[in-house]
Amino acid sequence: MASLGSQAPHCLKYAIFAGSSKDSKMDEKVLKYVVKVVRDTRHDTLLFGPDSMDVPFVKKPVHYYSDRSQAPEWLRDAEKKLEQCDGFIYLCPEVNRSIPPNLANFIDHFGSNIYQAKPAAIITYSDNDSSGSIWVSNLLSIKLMSLSAHILPCFLHIPRQNIPSDHEDDSEKNSSEHSTEIGATAVKNGEAGSTKQSRASTSDTKLQMCRMIEQFDWLAKALAFRKEGSPFPSKGPSNLSVRFE
Repeated sequence: MASLGSQAPHCLKYAIFAGSSKDSKMDEKVLKYVVKVVRDTRHDTLLFGPDSMDVPFVKKPVHYYSDRSQAPEWLRDAEKKLEQCDGFIYLCPEVNRSIPPNLANFIDHFGSNIYQAKPAAIITYSDNDSSGSIWVSNLLSIKLMSLSAHILPCFLHIPRQNIPSDHEDDSEKNSSEHSTEIGATAVKNGEAGSTKQSRASTSDTKLQMCRMIEQFDWLAKALAFRKEGSPFPSKGPSNLSVRFE
């Protein structure tokens, strides 16, 4: 578990849960980019990666202990940290049309005292189209709603080919300098259309993710401010229509 981000006025704390799939490189790419986008909110971020969620199979959730001191130390510490969070972001790869076992197992260790009146955003990704992600997002949202979380109404699914890479920001800066040469080569190879389409899809994914996190951030602030008796944030989030591609 790592703390990321920096202090800001009305600083909140968000927890990011990274599920694991059979492809650790794909998991890492998604996690890196989401962390980058969330850092731009300038709030504190608590990261639960696959290693942090490598915990024993749930036998007795922490809220089943009438005396918390009897619960394992790692479980008490995790509950304390999660109670201090103002919102949760779930990176959920599709595993056999379901939630990754490590993520489901980790969630089941805690009760509604963690999630009540707090927002939860769900980002799914997979090797293929969005058909499996619909199952995953529905299953995860039902699980979280049963724990009293406020589910962000828009889900985002990222197919493998649209996952932003580590080098894309640099390549976009230099793309105009080499566009003619690249275009000519691609035409010769019959790949110009697919190259442009791939870049457009990835760019669209970035835009959708930024807007989704903006909505999540606004909802988290609204709920946190309401608890404090403060007015809601004056500026509403951008409209977002997430397409499953």
